[in-house]
Amino acid sequence: MFLLRFYPIVILLYAFCIYHAFTNKADQKWFWIILVFPFFGSVFYLYDTFYKRDKINDLKEEVKSTLVPDYKTNKLEKHLKYTDTVSNRIILADEYSRKGDFIQALSLYESCNEGLYKDDVHLLLKIIKNSYLLEDYKTAIEYGDKINGKKEFANSNEKAAYAWALHYENRNDDAVKNFEDLNVLYSNYEARLEYARFLGLIDKRSEAKSLMEELIDEIDSMDSYERKLKKSIYKVIKNAYNRI
Repeated sequence: MFLLRFYPIVILLYAFCIYHAFTNKADQKWFWIILVFPFFGSVFYLYDTFYKRDKINDLKEEVKSTLVPDYKTNKLEKHLKYTDTVSNRIILADEYSRKGDFIQALSLYESCNEGLYKDDVHLLLKIIKNSYLLEDYKTAIEYGDKINGKKEFANSNEKAAYAWALHYENRNDDAVKNFEDLNVLYSNYEARLEYARFLGLIDKRSEAKSLMEELIDEIDSMDSYERKLKKSIYKVIKNAYNRI
């Protein structure tokens, strides 16, 4: 009877915990605990995730962001309005990008590319990523050229985006070279998967399958802890392999 009286609250709590666990890639056990024991499972999940006092504010913000559309974006926009700094522009641009608003994200990132932040590698990585997602391949290549050879760029997913941009601008030899640079054993799995997809696109299906098999074999050979860390990308690679 107690739980029935608070049924709407229990449902809200349950929905929030499932959403939070999914977006934060929580361990699989939490999904089962929350599904089987909606109320107590949710309470235990919140305790395990937010039990420290300094995390209480994080919980409040998570709840508001979940229940109020654009809450976090509006908050960051207001903050930037009153304190217009490069740091605050980048934080807001990151949120735009996370939500898929790549036009506003790119505009803000490019506005930061001046003064002390001029050609900052980490900023240019964000510009490359968002330019590519907007299919602005020339801009992605322009900024990629500036940092090609930098260590931060060498093994990044943004370099894979740069390689794809080169392909879409009919520079396949350059695309292959950059994808090959990323093809390093036991690392760069997302970028190497993109290389395999690229090979499939240019009618090199056997090479694409061979590379995917190599990625799968590498992860299979890892210890249980490493395999757990690679669980998400492993699933994506297997699905891509089955479709090729």
